[in-house]
Amino acid sequence: MEPELDLLTPWAAPHSPEGLVSELQREVGPDHPLFDKSARALAVAQDRDEVLFEIADRQAHRYAVVHLTWSGKWERSAKFPWTEFFDSLDQWLQWMKADHEDYTHGDDSAGSMS
Repeated sequence: MEPELDLLTPWAAPHSPEGLVSELQREVGPDHPLFDKSARALAVAQDRDEVLFEIADRQAHRYAVVHLTWSGKWERSAKFPWTEFFDSLDQWLQWMKADHEDYTHGDDSAGSMS
């Protein structure tokens, strides 16, 4: 079993990781970089429709924050769902810390969600 991520607000563990993967697979079209890739949902942003996915790629495992559209169907533009890639989990953790600072306006009392 893998260790839990030390998530900071607004990030939290997903309640339905399989459902998030299913929605991702419905939304990405053939021109999207995540099309036909195996994914696993690791975290969700509670204040917006963004999900951290671990992506199994032929070259390596990498991570992506995806802003799901919740359209329930394939998005025709490769720009949607919006996706930001990270080369490592450490790189995403640094990004999450900055996101947490922005979300809490630097108020450390908002704390961890793990």
